Amino acid sequence: MLKRTTLILLLVIGAVKLNAQNKWFKQQITEKVSVSFPIQPRKVNETSYAVKDSTGIIYVSSRVDLLPITQLDLATLNAEIEKQKFADDFVVGISGSFPKYKFENPKLIMVSGQRAYAVVARDEVNKLSLFMSVCFLDGTSYSFSCIVPDGKNIKHKDTFLSTIWFKN
Repeated sequence: MLKRTTLILLLVIGAVKLNAQNKWFKQQITEKVSVSFPIQPRKVNETSYAVKDSTGIIYVSSRVDLLPITQLDLATLNAEIEKQKFADDFVVGISGSFPKYKFENPKLIMVSGQRAYAVVARDEVNKLSLFMSVCFLDGTSYSFSCIVPDGKNIKHKDTFLSTIWFKN
């Protein structure tokens, strides 16, 4: 009886979680990349989408063609993104766009089969935390960011970052 009750409880929890995530808006970033936002995002420019949800959490996706910026060929760039030093230098470059934030060292991770950096930063003045996954595909960096005010639940940040999808 206990096994059956536990099984039913797990199925119900799984169905509720799946249903909640299915209500998110799947945004096609490029032909090969998508991510789900809690509601339909606004296209900010040709390379970025953003939305602020009802709780005050901001979700952003953007992409940058790194080949002309780095002046590296694709094979060299793909080798460099595997190195911690490149990740550290990359985050130093990003930090210029967030002058009030103090950045932690990036972690090399894999997201949907692609090399990525997990980036975390903190703005103590405004009491905001930045969570970012920067993924790389075909010489382009794709950043998926959440800016979370203090006191807000970060479960939606986790959902957002778990819906990043790459088609190889």
